[in-house]
Amino acid sequence: MTNPEVYKFFSDYVYQHTGILYKEQDYYRLDSRFNTLVKKFEVKDASELFNLYVQKITPEMHTILIDLCTNNETYFMRDLKPFKAFAKEGMDYLKETFPNSISYNIWSAACSTGQEPLSLLMALDSFGDKLNLNKYRIEASDISTNALDKAKKGLYTGLEVQRGLPANLLIQYFSQVEDNWQVNKDLHNKISFKKLNLLTESFPLNEYHIIFCRNVLIYQDMENKKKILSKISDAIKPGGLLFMGAGESLIGVDIPMKQLELGKAFCYVKDS
Repeated sequence: MTNPEVYKFFSDYVYQHTGILYKEQDYYRLDSRFNTLVKKFEVKDASELFNLYVQKITPEMHTILIDLCTNNETYFMRDLKPFKAFAKEGMDYLKETFPNSISYNIWSAACSTGQEPLSLLMALDSFGDKLNLNKYRIEASDISTNALDKAKKGLYTGLEVQRGLPANLLIQYFSQVEDNWQVNKDLHNKISFKKLNLLTESFPLNEYHIIFCRNVLIYQDMENKKKILSKISDAIKPGGLLFMGAGESLIGVDIPMKQLELGKAFCYVKDS
């Protein structure tokens, strides 16, 4: 049986660096992570793994642990309504709110393996008004090195493209490579990927017209949720939009944003 001290050390470390909280009743969720780390570093058990990490945490040890403990659950067009609203009513809103802008900066703040930013581009091209996609600068970031590596490759399994991606979009934007599907380069190259920790790193001020930060903050406690949302608010241009997950809201968070209904979806607009 794993010593409670081991659980606490790793849960505290993950919380400190990501904000993801493993409560005592959730310690069992670390067991599978321990098993992977034990095999990776060729130690006997979780206690020896603990001793290894206590002695000195190398950059590789840090990266592997954080990658294992982050949730990379995602799929194409997740919940669909926000993507349609973004491409249709959202673009109409931007053109009206920012009439002098010749391009729009859009940030997928926790892109995981890349399905979200690709969905944004496909939505613009499929559900929007067919404007030149070069008008949109798409940035995508994530804390996980492994997830970003996959996102940068743009290669997905048959199961991954079946989750949320209509057949017509699959045929239009992907090419089959053996049993996998490769996103077309002309679409994929429009996305700029980078590694970023939403909790500990700073964001550019008044930079983005739209930020998607969906299904991320549900894993944060209120203190860290406020910290991240405050930085996100500062990063959005006055009048810009924030799309969050269906189970997320600004309740209990004091930032200058109010809810806005766009089509069949809800988002938040920053005060002008």
